[in-house]
Amino acid sequence: MERRRRAVLVWFLALAAMPRIAATAEDSVAEPLRIDPIAVLGEDAAVVLADPEPGSVGDDADLLFGGGELESIPVDLPFAATTVVGAPTRRMETPSDREYVTFDVLFLDRDNASVNQPLAVEGPFGPGPGGVVFTTRSPMATTAPGVRLFVGRHGCGTTGWELGYWSCYGFFGDAVATRAGAAGSPGGLAVPGGLGATVPGWNQASAIRAGWSSSLNVVECNLLATDISAICEPGSRWPQRRCASETETDLIGGLFWAGLDEAAALHVTYGNDAPTAYRVATSSNLFGGQLGVRRRRTWDRFALEGWLKAGLGGAWLAQSAAPITSPLAPGVEFRPGREADDTGMGFLSSMNLSMAYRFSDAWGLRLGYNLAWLSGLALAQNQLDFNATASAGTGVRSAGGMFLHGANVGLEGRW
Repeated sequence: MERRRRAVLVWFLALAAMPRIAATAEDSVAEPLRIDPIAVLGEDAAVVLADPEPGSVGDDADLLFGGGELESIPVDLPFAATTVVGAPTRRMETPSDREYVTFDVLFLDRDNASVNQPLAVEGPFGPGPGGVVFTTRSPMATTAPGVRLFVGRHGCGTTGWELGYWSCYGFFGDAVATRAGAAGSPGGLAVPGGLGATVPGWNQASAIRAGWSSSLNVVECNLLATDISAICEPGSRWPQRRCASETETDLIGGLFWAGLDEAAALHVTYGNDAPTAYRVATSSNLFGGQLGVRRRRTWDRFALEGWLKAGLGGAWLAQSAAPITSPLAPGVEFRPGREADDTGMGFLSSMNLSMAYRFSDAWGLRLGYNLAWLSGLALAQNQLDFNATASAGTGVRSAGGMFLHGANVGLEGRW
């Protein structure tokens, strides 16, 4: 009878183990097993449903044998049960924080929303006196280079953070006109308004050139609420968190500062004399808060990412103008230097769409396109004031804006 019981128990244990071994072999990811204990106990055998304490298994254990009868077998052993068979379970991994850095080189074009006032007109000795030759919108900006750097951490269920900086240097534009004067006049061009009639030579100019230049810097400090679908991470060490595809969505909220520094000049040439100039410099500083959303979809080595951010805040604006003189009247200031500042409201929004290709475990190449809009700016060419009154040039015109658009190419790292 005792041998029969032992044979039945061994046969029962073998059948119980086979499906669990097969299931473990089919699982591609090696994971620890949760063991459901079954005990083999000395001279008297029993199946127990919990791990016993060393030295005590209980007064008796139940074992079901053929025929459906339940027999009670006394057990008294001085050692703990030995676990021999278990069932596999999938371990849910806790997603870890994710860090990233992106660096892009920008190539941006610019369109100005400036006051459309004349900068050069036909003079009294020109072919069409009073006709507009060019305006503040005539100097067209060239494509300017810039950089963008962002570093951050996705919180994966908690709040993350992001710091960013982007800029564009070397924006400039100019417009030039020349006219020969009639009836022996040196030139047929004129500066508009009372200022052109006051400064000697400015109503008989042979050439007028208008130009401007500027640089833009933006700093962002954001908090991120991140949602990541398909958090897999089996084994991780990144590529890319061991998922066939994944979607990251960031809700963005933070602060920004945007600084625009510009200079504009109107150069007037009278005959063979050295040009005289009307020079203005401005500074626009925007401070405020912004909200946005960013979404990234990853397919193995490829990814597509886009964001939209918009911010509103205060603006501190300042302008200064150099004294206006003429070589035809040495030592005379026809307008002294001016300085003024003002406050207002400013707006900043930006959009980007980029695709990326990961060429190593952490690093990838980026290529994309950008749109940005800034308003509430003191554009330098808007500050040119051609009135001849005592208060001319003493204020700040803050109705300027600019639209940026262009490509980016760069690198990204994600851990």
